[in-house]
Amino acid sequence: MKIYNEIKLAKELIRFQTIKTEDKGIIKFLIKKLSLIGFKCKIIKSKGLNSKPALNLFAKFGNSKPHINFLGHSDVVLNLNNWSVPPFKGVVRKGYLYGRGAQDMKGCIACWISAVSHFIKNKKFNGSLSIIIAADEETSSLGTPAVIKYLKNKREKIDFAIVGEPSSNKKVGDEIRIGRRGSMNAKLTVLGKSGHAAFFGSYKNPCTTLARIISKLKTVRLDNGTKYMPASNLEITKINVDNLSENVIPQSAEAHFNVRFNSTYSSLSLKKKLNKFISAIAKKDKCKFKIIYRVSGEAFYTKPNKDILMIKKTIKKTTNILTRFTCGGGTSDSRFLGKINRLELGLRNNTIHMVNEKTSISDMKKLTKIYYNILENYFK
Repeated sequence: MKIYNEIKLAKELIRFQTIKTEDKGIIKFLIKKLSLIGFKCKIIKSKGLNSKPALNLFAKFGNSKPHINFLGHSDVVLNLNNWSVPPFKGVVRKGYLYGRGAQDMKGCIACWISAVSHFIKNKKFNGSLSIIIAADEETSSLGTPAVIKYLKNKREKIDFAIVGEPSSNKKVGDEIRIGRRGSMNAKLTVLGKSGHAAFFGSYKNPCTTLARIISKLKTVRLDNGTKYMPASNLEITKINVDNLSENVIPQSAEAHFNVRFNSTYSSLSLKKKLNKFISAIAKKDKCKFKIIYRVSGEAFYTKPNKDILMIKKTIKKTTNILTRFTCGGGTSDSRFLGKINRLELGLRNNTIHMVNEKTSISDMKKLTKIYYNILENYFK
């Protein structure tokens, strides 16, 4: 039975230039590696960029319960200029592995596969292991949703999932994400009546109304937060008035905003609350408005259960670190897992998306050991 070294495997994965949904052969490479340790692999295609299909992977070992899954993504961000090392070479220097994806998240994928290869060789267990590698986490949703749809059609049930996002802060394992805030963008257009600024009363100024709405949205307290999530926060991201003249009242004014909201709301209930504020001011000023919302992800969290508490104890026993539960960060592929119990546990996030992204070799070895011990405890 083959055993994989996490550092060597991470270097190999980094060398695939998987920007956006580009595959560059990484899925076939992973299929070869996973097949050698007994996984059955399936490529799941979804419509990719520039009419090229995005290639996602579902690999499974065993068919009995319980079924634990690892969710990762193969794509990486751009930001490739001004590196001191080649971003796709996988260079080790002074105890660090450099490369795009070293932390987010090819290093983590390598740690999981290494832990699994050791576990399968060393332990007899009742249950199943599976791995999802999505082609598209960084740009849109062509990855994990396609795999989840395939699993539903096959009536494949996952009991628990570990998402390999770089959740750790100062030390590996010091933070576990048990949820994420929701994210929603909006484009608000206030419609007034244009006119000459000298003739007060002949126009309805949409700029004034928009300013009042913005003031309201920024001063109102949406909620007080939850046990694991901070208070919901709204930020104005862009204001635009298409007006070429300084002494003419424009016909309309536009603002964009983003809301990071906690599990107090669904996106629908939050829309209703915001629309109520906006409508009251627009009505008072006798202006109309249009608003278009785009939801990036709903808020969710998994209440700490026996599996999550087991993982917390495993980290403490392995590293002597007391893990903190958080729901921080932006969005991740966790949002596509529906009601599956899950958490996010990966490498540190101090260099993700940056120039000279790197992860320490000791962090990788530590994470591999944590993953191995989690598997050992999960299948006891």
